[in-house]
Amino acid sequence: MMAPAADLAIVICTFHRNDLLCALLASLAGQAQPEGLSANIYVVDNSDEGVARETVAAAAQSSSLPVSWIGAHPANIAVARNAGVQAGAEKFVAFVDDDQTLEPGWLTAVGQAIQDESIDAWLGRVVGVFETPAAATPATRRLFSRDLDHPGGLELFAFGPKKSPDIALATNNAIFRRATTLDGAIVFDPAFGHGGGEDYDLFCRLQRRGRRFVWLPEAAAREFVPASRCDHAYLRRRFYAGGQAFAAAVARGGAAPVLSRWIIRGKSLVQAGLLACLAPALVFQGKQRRADYGFRWAGVLGKLSFGGIYPLYRAES
Repeated sequence: MMAPAADLAIVICTFHRNDLLCALLASLAGQAQPEGLSANIYVVDNSDEGVARETVAAAAQSSSLPVSWIGAHPANIAVARNAGVQAGAEKFVAFVDDDQTLEPGWLTAVGQAIQDESIDAWLGRVVGVFETPAAATPATRRLFSRDLDHPGGLELFAFGPKKSPDIALATNNAIFRRATTLDGAIVFDPAFGHGGGEDYDLFCRLQRRGRRFVWLPEAAAREFVPASRCDHAYLRRRFYAGGQAFAAAVARGGAAPVLSRWIIRGKSLVQAGLLACLAPALVFQGKQRRADYGFRWAGVLGKLSFGGIYPLYRAES
């Protein structure tokens, strides 16, 4: 059955995380619905077995918002995101990850923000909730959080001299104006789909087209981070894949992508030299600082890489 016409699509891509998905859907069900704003929820199940179908059906019985289950194949996060975009025709599309829960007032904040016709996308606050807080290094906390000590409305940039520092422009808790940002046949590139970065690639392409993104801290989410994602070996792989995705996304789409990629490699060599100079000082610093140093090296090596993006999600599963 088709979802009714609405203003906002809330797209949740999921893969074998039913317990977390239940918590997210419950946090959506508890949202106060602003007057005049209608919304549909689309849960895109990227598993071959359709493991979330029953969970979604149960949630739909008690939800004040229409909830639909969608299967997306093969297992590839970009494929799942594209299926979510194509599921409806709402004017705005919000992406929320299945390991997040939404704070009270999220829907109200989104409803107010999308009234500004000069903005193309909004990025909400993300607070990392760590299963093992003591294992989370400063770099790990930045990786799994998005926070700025700045009021809403600050313009954000994906790359270039104005690149927003210390936060990632990604689809975890982000809202898009469909007509100006999600208007392509394939919005997210499946080439990034096994290692991540398909959302950052989208932000880079949108920035080149002159689209505007702003900070929306009032729309806040909490993101559960299991102990396995604080494992140093996993994080080195993740930062390496992130470096690869960053380099690929920034280099492509310009007048000379190959030259741009080599320029990024050149800058990364300089970064590597600077990191090498910092190594002796690490003897006098703690384990967390040494771990973060290793993560920085992994990111730089990713930018230097000549191979395809590391299949992080396959390795994780």
